[in-house]
Amino acid sequence: MNNDYYDNVLIITGGSLDISWAKSYLSQNKFDYLIAADSGLAYVKELNLCPDFILGDYDSVDLELLNYFKDKDIKTYPKEKDYTDTHLAIITAIKLMPRKITILGGTGTRLDHTLTSIGNLVSLLDLDIEGEIVDPHNKIYLLGEGMTKIIKKEEQYGDYVSFIPLEKSFTISLKGFYYPLDNYLVNSGLSLTQSNEIVDDEAVITVHDGIAIVIEARD
Repeated sequence: MNNDYYDNVLIITGGSLDISWAKSYLSQNKFDYLIAADSGLAYVKELNLCPDFILGDYDSVDLELLNYFKDKDIKTYPKEKDYTDTHLAIITAIKLMPRKITILGGTGTRLDHTLTSIGNLVSLLDLDIEGEIVDPHNKIYLLGEGMTKIIKKEEQYGDYVSFIPLEKSFTISLKGFYYPLDNYLVNSGLSLTQSNEIVDDEAVITVHDGIAIVIEARD
């Protein structure tokens, strides 16, 4: 890794990844730096991409695949480690201090990995780095205390927007939604902020305190 500036970093990790969807998504979104995390390397090859950095314990990676990328910057971690490969990739991406980090392959059959990856995005809030996990049906990101986000209806990812407390609660205001809210306290376990819809040209989300998991979703 060098000290060049990278605006938008992509992490491809080893959850579930629809290759056809990923090809379409990548054709519409450009990235400056690509990190392949462990078995995400197989997706990278299938997508015919060139990784800038490869990391993981490679317990689920074929040796032939590693040899194919042997001329790339590769870091090997022990299988018994304190962090998931996705978390290590996020830590690596943070060192580049980009404006945004996007994760593909961060969701899938292992719900424990998905929830952990969402929690890992917290490390980006204090650094003012945008972080998101994207799959064919969801775009997931966090909004923390004092943060405001505007979503243009024509650009939203799907038809629904849901808000879930990362911790015990958050206080939120919603404008431009079918169900608007004004400084509303949302406690963990409530489904009030599930599946809201944008009705104006723009929707404004303001988190006054706490951390909200925001999911722009489509069926």
